[in-house]
Amino acid sequence: MATTLLDDRRAVTEPAGLSRVPRRSPPITAPLVTIGLRPGDEPLVVPGDRVSVGDPLLRRQRHPQVAEQPLRARSVPAPGTRFVEGAELGGSGRRALRYEGAGEVLYATPSGRLRAVVARHHAVVASPVTGTVRSIDPCALVVHAEGPALPAALAVGEPSHGTLVVAVDGPDAELHANQIDVRHAGAVLVAGSRVDIEGLTRARAMGVRGMIVGGVIGGDVVALRASIERQDASVHASPSFALVVLDGYGKRPVPRWTWDALVGAAGQEVGLGITPPLILLEPGAGMPVADPARVRVTAGPLLGRTGRFVRLLARRRRAAGVHQECALVELDPVALPGVAELIDVPLADLERDG
Repeated sequence: MATTLLDDRRAVTEPAGLSRVPRRSPPITAPLVTIGLRPGDEPLVVPGDRVSVGDPLLRRQRHPQVAEQPLRARSVPAPGTRFVEGAELGGSGRRALRYEGAGEVLYATPSGRLRAVVARHHAVVASPVTGTVRSIDPCALVVHAEGPALPAALAVGEPSHGTLVVAVDGPDAELHANQIDVRHAGAVLVAGSRVDIEGLTRARAMGVRGMIVGGVIGGDVVALRASIERQDASVHASPSFALVVLDGYGKRPVPRWTWDALVGAAGQEVGLGITPPLILLEPGAGMPVADPARVRVTAGPLLGRTGRFVRLLARRRRAAGVHQECALVELDPVALPGVAELIDVPLADLERDG
């Protein structure tokens, strides 16, 4: 038997061979949250500024277009020069350059034309987290968050934030579209094992700011991205929305340790990061203590079941003649309360939960 420390306060015994089971990505302390910048975006903060959840980070162009004008002036505006609608660039009078809209100079072409990205409408991107602006470059604005974060597998949409609401009864339950209504406006919903495009569309229409789900169908991801692009092309901007997928594609129960952390954070303000995919919790948010002997099945007919690692087993012949290393796992009871199941599970299908 090997020994490890749990929560840095008490020692527990760890079954021999448990180290062969990979551990699920742990919470991140003070993560870096990246907000992608596009040509024409205007940062409203500078490195070193402290921001809170909801504070404006940048002004983003809506429906941007690349426009060009012939260079008639003697002076050429430098790349990155910003201008408002109707501004005269590179001179005055008839020799000045004017663009229809506000924007940013891109570059001058060898043929003597000045290109700029312009737009008539803008939207403000708010901070999904409390922290400090670490850096700003032409591609990204990075915020060093103060609170912990739970890593995820995939995120779609724009960074968002809202009050966390657990909308399902358990980690393997599924949130249906008819369960979403206007009372969820401004909230981030924990949607269980899966949500379909009908539920995502209804959530956005009801003002939901984000959804956290165990799994998603690939076709629904494509449809959601197309829906967001259509909304961006409309006249009226909609609030930011983010879908954060914890475990991957298909119907996948929310990992138990992550479920416990989300239930503990219910009612608090949380942020959703896109790059990388993160669930951003408030500074000082508590985390459930992880039992090192707890494991979770990540594939096969027992997907989502949790239990305790008992011991390693010899290599066994599985379906289709494949030989795999297995472990004996005492699964938590499901059908009969208090009656556990001892089942051999391939090591490749296990992870240490939390």
